[in-house]
Amino acid sequence: MKRLYFLRHAKSDWKNPGLSDHERPLNGRGKRACSKMAKVFTSLNINPDIVLCSTAARTRETACRVMKAGTLEWNLRYEGTLYGASADNILSHIRALPAEYTSVLIIGHNPGTEDLVKGLTLSEENDGMLARLSWKYPTGALACLEFQVDNFADITLKSGNLTRFIKPKDTL
Repeated sequence: MKRLYFLRHAKSDWKNPGLSDHERPLNGRGKRACSKMAKVFTSLNINPDIVLCSTAARTRETACRVMKAGTLEWNLRYEGTLYGASADNILSHIRALPAEYTSVLIIGHNPGTEDLVKGLTLSEENDGMLARLSWKYPTGALACLEFQVDNFADITLKSGNLTRFIKPKDTL
């Protein structure tokens, strides 16, 4: 079995119009969301074999803040091609992963993240999580999927079981 976790970057700051989209940092709400989501990772004992993170400032900051707040030690790899990546591009990254990994966290952006999670999810039999996700995949939200495959290369659309969808506002 393989597990994929998808964390959308936390809320970014739009106050400095001189910054490029790639360099926008997190705002206060985004920073607080990272602390909340760190508690989710630790309480659910989510410890991915590798974390693939977009190179945008807001995704890098999300990764670092979640790790620090949760005292998590992740094998973190920054991937420039995840910045603004489509669902197909993200899936290509996943399918290229070595078989020895069992769980992977992707920290990225919408719409690619949301589109891929919806595309990978098998059915609506997930306690309404897919409907909630389809209504809105907010910044800082985490989706967890499980696949009954031996290799990431074997993951196909509509083959995953959406086991969790957690938004920062769902946490205490």
